[in-house]
Amino acid sequence: MKAASPKIPPVRMPFSEADADRLAERFRATLLSGRIAMGPNVAAFEAAFAAFLGVPHAAGTGNGTQALELVCRARDFAGASVAVPAVTFMATAFAPLAAGARIIIVDCDPETLQMDPDDLERKMRPDTRAVVLVHLGGFISPAWERIRRIAADAGAMLIEDAAHAHGSSAGGRMAGTLGDAAAFSFFATKVLPTGEGGMAVTSDGELFGRMLRIRQHGQARPGSNVHEGFGLNFRPSEFHALLGLDVLGRAGGILRARREAASRYDSLLEGTPLKAFRAPPGQNPSYYKYVAFLPEGVPRDRFKELLRERHGYALAGEAYALPVHLQPFWDRNPERLARPLEPLPGAERICAGHVCLPVFPGISPEDQKLLVEAMTDSALAF
Repeated sequence: MKAASPKIPPVRMPFSEADADRLAERFRATLLSGRIAMGPNVAAFEAAFAAFLGVPHAAGTGNGTQALELVCRARDFAGASVAVPAVTFMATAFAPLAAGARIIIVDCDPETLQMDPDDLERKMRPDTRAVVLVHLGGFISPAWERIRRIAADAGAMLIEDAAHAHGSSAGGRMAGTLGDAAAFSFFATKVLPTGEGGMAVTSDGELFGRMLRIRQHGQARPGSNVHEGFGLNFRPSEFHALLGLDVLGRAGGILRARREAASRYDSLLEGTPLKAFRAPPGQNPSYYKYVAFLPEGVPRDRFKELLRERHGYALAGEAYALPVHLQPFWDRNPERLARPLEPLPGAERICAGHVCLPVFPGISPEDQKLLVEAMTDSALAF
């Protein structure tokens, strides 16, 4: 067995020395302009991101959670129920909760990692106003059209939580264009990172207008001091927007590098004890996460410890280690649920059995090869 290469970081930002020099000049120009809040960078980033997706409307926010909450508040879900998948980050549930909704937690399919449409159909209620479809790891559910129909038949909107899915597509349709509205995150680990930042997108002009008012303290005309409804401060930053413009301009190369690294893992994992999660047919994921399943009976925590102790490798964080319905928050806040908790075997299997391999622009084929060899050795130890 070859000695492991130096530790691979779980994630590496796609910025070079040349990027830093270029951005420093742009930051300087912004500072000297005197427009450091809600200025031309924000407007340009919103327009560029809308064009990237092919949607007419995009509203920048301070982060991805705000983007999702903004959509929920603009449709006024107070007192209603919203369905979310069990395999997601808790922000997917917290955003509609903040907008006054109660939560339905839906099981997920281990074969797709995504919301189980059969369980969704069973759990829809007369007061369900939205279904949140999460593109986990940058993968789009093969059943997204059925999920959209289930929502539409109930008079509910389909909201995409596309925090992982910048540039993902299914059947030629981009993530962010599949439902009534979508929320993106530009957090530091995301496919297109700006440190912090988010974007809510929609093709519904009326919904977009409400989002803009809520984002700016309920003002129809920012700065007018006339507040026509309830609102909050969900404004984005000029400096994060400037970063967004830069990474969006390089999105093609970033996505290509992630997809090439994922394709190498697909090949390298053939014949090993680990099972790669493969993209469904017709999909072109962003590969925010590269997911592989451990052999049955291999404890993940001990596997990861052994990988570090023997070989010096640390893996990226799971997506996710603990499903939404098992979070202790619900024990303390049962009234925030629209229906009682129950075992969700598909989600529990996904969360307990997978690991995520580092997949970022610049990871070398040799590092990937050595990592898979180290993982194979560690898995065979059980």
